[in-house]
Amino acid sequence: MRRLILIALTVVASTLLVVAEGSVVGAAGRAPVLGSKTYEQLGGATGWGALKPREIFNGGDPSGQVGSLSWKSWGSPVALGTGKGFVFAPNGGYFPHPLTEQLRASGLGRCGAHGPRAYTHLEVRVPSKPGGPLGAWIPWGANGSIC
Repeated sequence: MRRLILIALTVVASTLLVVAEGSVVGAAGRAPVLGSKTYEQLGGATGWGALKPREIFNGGDPSGQVGSLSWKSWGSPVALGTGKGFVFAPNGGYFPHPLTEQLRASGLGRCGAHGPRAYTHLEVRVPSKPGGPLGAWIPWGANGSIC
């Protein structure tokens, strides 16, 4: 009888462990995305509405693209990303090689009433020249909203 009880308790404990692990995966599935899939849908836009995108591009000129992105603190109120992008040169055009840029995603919420949790604002800062310090934070797009 004790053996049956021990087996039954082992089965119950194993089942609870599987359910608990499933809950963690379920919670991770609710991690926020970056803005809305419909943000800046010009030709070739990518990364919007994605979880920790490795690249974002608004589909416009090269300054609207940041690649090789790595993110810190994704899921917290503010997530910081570091990547490479083309930066305007002082006399027109772009510097010949991508420079390190930083992104700051914030405003956890939703882009639509039934949309997924999302960062709703994005800011970027770039250096003024290769090897230079990063400048001030500026909104991505007209007002920083990525919804």
